[in-house]
This record gives sequence, C-alpha cells and structure tokens, in this order.
Amino acid sequence: MTRAATAAPRKTRGKSKQKNWRRETDAPVAVIPLELDLSDPAIRSRVFAMFGAIWHLRRALQRRAVNRVDAYWRSKRLRASDPRAARVAFGLSRRAFEQAAAEHVDRSGWLRRHLTKAVAMHLADEIWAAVDRHLFSDESGNRHGRPRVGSWWTSNRIPGRARSHTKPKTWETFHLVGSLGAHREAGGHHGRTPIKPVERATWWDYGGPLAVVFTGAGDDLVLPIRLQSRPGSQARFDHFLGRPQLWHKVDLVRVEDPKAPGGWRVYAHLMILGPGWTSPAVAGQRAAAPSDRLGGVDGNVSSLAVVSMPADPAELGGLRTSLVTITAEQRESAARAAKKARDQQRSLDRSRRNSNPGQYQQSKRERGRADRRAGAGLVPRQVPTPTGARVANRNGVPRQAYRKDQLSPAYRRTRAEHAAAARSRSQAKHARAQQISRAIVAEHGPRLVVEHTNIHAWARLWGRGIALFSPGMLIAALKVECVAAGGRMLRAGTRQTALSQQCPCGRREKKPLSQRVHACPVCGLRGHRDLVAAAMGACVTFGDPDQPSTAYIDQFLREALAYRIEIQGQQDALTWSTATANARSPGVSVGTAAAESQRPLPDKPDTTETDHPPMTHTGFSGRREHAEPSVRHGPESSHRLKS
Repeated sequence: MTRAATAAPRKTRGKSKQKNWRRETDAPVAVIPLELDLSDPAIRSRVFAMFGAIWHLRRALQRRAVNRVDAYWRSKRLRASDPRAARVAFGLSRRAFEQAAAEHVDRSGWLRRHLTKAVAMHLADEIWAAVDRHLFSDESGNRHGRPRVGSWWTSNRIPGRARSHTKPKTWETFHLVGSLGAHREAGGHHGRTPIKPVERATWWDYGGPLAVVFTGAGDDLVLPIRLQSRPGSQARFDHFLGRPQLWHKVDLVRVEDPKAPGGWRVYAHLMILGPGWTSPAVAGQRAAAPSDRLGGVDGNVSSLAVVSMPADPAELGGLRTSLVTITAEQRESAARAAKKARDQQRSLDRSRRNSNPGQYQQSKRERGRADRRAGAGLVPRQVPTPTGARVANRNGVPRQAYRKDQLSPAYRRTRAEHAAAARSRSQAKHARAQQISRAIVAEHGPRLVVEHTNIHAWARLWGRGIALFSPGMLIAALKVECVAAGGRMLRAGTRQTALSQQCPCGRREKKPLSQRVHACPVCGLRGHRDLVAAAMGACVTFGDPDQPSTAYIDQFLREALAYRIEIQGQQDALTWSTATANARSPGVSVGTAAAESQRPLPDKPDTTETDHPPMTHTGFSGRREHAEPSVRHGPESSHRLKS
C-alpha cells in the first residue's frame, strides 16, 4: 500500500455553524466624511499609489466585464436554450468576478504591494453590480445599459470591508482606531503619525487620536484624521464618532482640489449602523410641522407653488400659499458664475490647442488669409495656435483621442479649479433645496401631493431654465423632508387629475403654457395659474398611494376649497403676487406677507419672466454665486403666516 493511499483525508472548513450576519434591508445607515491628513509626503505618495493600483484593477475588471457581456449577447442559440448555462460559461457571476480579481492581485507583484485580496474582491462586487443591473431588469422592468470602462478621473473610491459583527476584533482593510476624547485632548490634530502600541501588537488596544489604519499590504498604513473645530460640528461628531459599537465600514474617497498637496483631498467615509444626526432645531421644526393639513405642489421650469388647507373640510379658513422662484439678484449672480465658467472653458481650450497644435485645423478665416497671401506671392504666415476644428477622419472621429493630448500644468490647474467651482455650486444648490424644503414642510405640513411629470422631457425644451432653477432637486428634497417629518409626498397622474386645467368650482378648461393667469368665467376666480393648480392638488386622493394612476379629485375637498375661496374671502391667497420685504423689518417674522404688499392681477396676462416681482427669502444670508430659489408665503385671511 502506498503512502498516498494511507494518508488521512484533507480537512476543510465546512459549512459555517453560525448564521451569517446580514444587515436588514430597512435598517437605517448614515455616512460621515472624515478628512485625512496627508501632509506627510511618504503617506501621501503611498495613498496616491493605492488609488493608482485600484484604478488599474478596476479598468481590467471593467474590460473583462464588457467582453463577457458582449460574448453573452452574441451567443443567441446558447441563451435561447439555457440562459443560466450561458452565464456560467461566460463567467457572468459574482464568484467569477471575485476569482478574476484575486488572480490579478496574485499575478501582479506591484498590485500586491498596494492592495489586498479583500479590497480586490469588494471591487469585483461593485463591477458585478453594474453587470447585474444590465443583465436583469428591476421591479419596473427596466435594465441598465452596457457596462463601460471608466477613466482615471472617475476612479475616485476604494471600497473597504465591513467590520465583523460576529467575531470580536475583526475588521479587515480600512480600520478606524482611536477615540474622540483622545482626539480632542490632542487639540483636534496629530502632532505626528500615530504609532502602533508596542506592548500589545494590535491596533484594537490603541487609544490615541482618531486614525484610519490599512493593514495586509506591507507595513501598516496609518492615516491621521483631521476634524473641524467649529462648535456647531461637535454634536455631530459625538453622534458618529462617540459610539464605536456602531462603526460599520470605511471607504476611501478622493476629491480633486488644486489647493491640496498633490492636487487631491482624500476623505474616509465612515458608515454607522444607525440614523444620521439631526440638530435639535431641525428636529423641533419637524415635530412642530402641522400634520392636520393637506397640501398640493405644482412645479414648473422656473417656479414651485405650494398651497395647503386643513384636512377637515368643516374647519374654517386656513388656506396658505407659498411660491418658490428666482429673484433678479440671483439671476445676476448665476449669470456671473456662468460667465466665469465659460471663461475657464475658453482658457482650457486655448491651452489644449497651444500644447497640441498639430491636432487642430486652421479656421475658415485663417485658410482664406493663407490663400490671399499665396495668391499675392507673399511668404505664408505661421499660425502657432490653429482655431479650427479637430483633425478627424471622414466619419468625424478625431485621429487622436483627447486623452492622448499633451496637457500643461496650467491646464491641469485650471481644470481642477473649474471642477472645484462646479462641485461647490452643486453642493450649495443641494443645501439650499434642503433648507427650502424644510421651510415648506414647516409651513404646510408633510402631507403633500405633486403631479407625476417627467422633468427629463422638459429639459429638451427648457434646459437652461431647468439648470437654473432645478425643480427636480427641489421636489426630491421635499420628498425626503416629508418622510423625515412623518408624512409622505405622493405623485398624482396628470391624465387622471389635470390640475392646471381644473377650477375649484368644477369647471375644466385647457390653457396654453403662455397663459399664466387663471381666470374662470363661471365663478370669477382670478389667480396665479400655478397656485390654483397647487390648490387643486390639495384636493387629490388616491385609491392606492403607490400608484399615481389611481389619483382623483375628491369632490368634498373641492367643494371645501371653493367654499373657502368664495364665502370666506380667501381669494387673495391665490393672487398673482404676495411678495415679502427685501429686508427683515421689526415685528415681522421671516415668511410673513404684509397685506399692503399685494397688488391686483393684470387685465392681460404677460408671459415674460421679468414681470415677476423681486422676491427674497430673508431667512438666509451670505454671498451666493449661483441662482438659488427663494420662498415667499401668501397671506391667510385671519392672520399672517409665520415660517
């Protein structure tokens, strides 16, 4: 008998005896970005090398995903006979992509010095998620497009592995160590890079300032954390960093910043198993939001109208209106920001042409001048920077890809400044949309109805106005705020309700978009078209709240609205303009509309946007470099509204 035959069978790990931990689908999670201190050149070089390694691996996996997906769709017979066997044959599964990522790390010694297999497998899971959305349809029956190969500028995230919630002291890849108390005692920053404890060789025993540690690829990479010292941020830090038992996962994200060392600012995105932090002021505002009101929202390209009334039809009065629009000052600020962006884009184009003159043709004017000089027998004039189109083939495809152009340091610096300015404007618009949604919910309550429209279709006709006002961003923020306040914003089908065609008296008439005044010949109501449509939205009920097609106008609520307008004399709430004062006056709270500020409707509606009165929201201050919508509240018959 041979030795191989007498050898004991190989022991394997086998099936896990404990139930694997899984986060519940509806469990709340929150993320806080923590800026990393990369002032040390050695640490900064290693972090940038890690981002370079993750980009190479991501690009290799994306190319493999594209090739496998293309081969899968080309094999029609195999897909028709057995689609699952076809996916297995072409390696279209999560396990296959994880194995491919592990093989890349094993075969490349350079990748192994910067990444671990855990990071590679988590990156493979992200690539597979894109493939899964392409192969299989979602609940609505739609599938995503074909996976693409990203560029260096889109590879800005290194996924980390979640902390084990079944085994103590187990957290692979990026690990957050330290305590918030020790960080504050150190003055909010590190005098030097944290050092691993000598007596006990684990980072779990470290109790110094906060830091992110990456182990498994050479020496431990320790990334100090830099926290802001503003008093208003301390409660938020206590919520996220004061409870280590809720720490779940850490990802590294880089953001291009021309003022940061190396041109990039790196953040550690910490995810906790719990809800996000809410300030006491916002929590009190949400708790005080009226829950006994029904509201309607009417959004268009340049304004957002909100009207609410008591949910009880027998309750007297209580009709409130708000209008979100853009002031003339904000339009001028947006125009200045747009001009600055255009100047930066022209500067980038000139720099690219100067660095790559052979990739551009001469313009028509330059060619005409060359022909005239040649006809006159003059020496041809040299054109150092051609201003014509890109050199391309017959199909219009550039002969040299833009990514292969030579770029100067000034070009890279200007491009980074342009991207940082655009990112700042986008973040400011999101913050302002959140503030406006809070003011609307505090005034009208969290039970709102909006028409189920496709804003993407509007962009084909009014793209510039939508980019200036961002109605979709406002509606999305309003939806989130309604849920946070304990309510919900429902969407009503346009065919079933036709809110802009309805009148509280029951008459229905189609109106062109140029008609901005609602004038009913039956009941005599004259008001702002958007405000009347929003008031009709408050009368909408649903057979199924999740189905916009089941929406209909409740006759009892319609009659109650008509009674409030006709009998109780609340027609002024739906007038053309109830602008607030430009500056806060004594005794008048923010959002209050003075009665003397009303003006009658014009006899003939004017469709120009410049006739809208200047409106501001006095609750916010500070310099703004982009267009930000403002909120104004209409009057109530019995008292002034307070936001």
